[in-house]
Amino acid sequence: MFISWQQKAVEHTVTKYSHAQQSASVVTRRQNGHGMNAHVVKIANRECSCGKWNQFGIPCSHAQKVCGAYNISAASMIKDYYDLMAYNNTYSKHFEHVQSEDYWDDPNFQLVHDPTVSSHIHRRGLSY
Repeated sequence: MFISWQQKAVEHTVTKYSHAQQSASVVTRRQNGHGMNAHVVKIANRECSCGKWNQFGIPCSHAQKVCGAYNISAASMIKDYYDLMAYNNTYSKHFEHVQSEDYWDDPNFQLVHDPTVSSHIHRRGLSY
């Protein structure tokens, strides 16, 4: 994701707003009737108006272009949970596997069927 966005960033145009706040406007390149979209990037807040940076924790192509304009490493702006140390911490713990159903305790409650829930799979008919 980072690399593909980095490649897209090459074709964006940046207009700086504030060096102190590291904010700018980014316009995407026109291509096949699409593009020419403007996005506002605020590096200090780690946000872009497209929403991808906030959603994925990885600087989008717009943010990467602004990082380049301000001589900031876009890779340093990736969320910490993608870091190798975070990965190692996640998987360093021991996981207990779930035993066979033969070892499960019997439930001390009665299951009640909800008639409002349908278990039928509805499929559209085939059209020829």
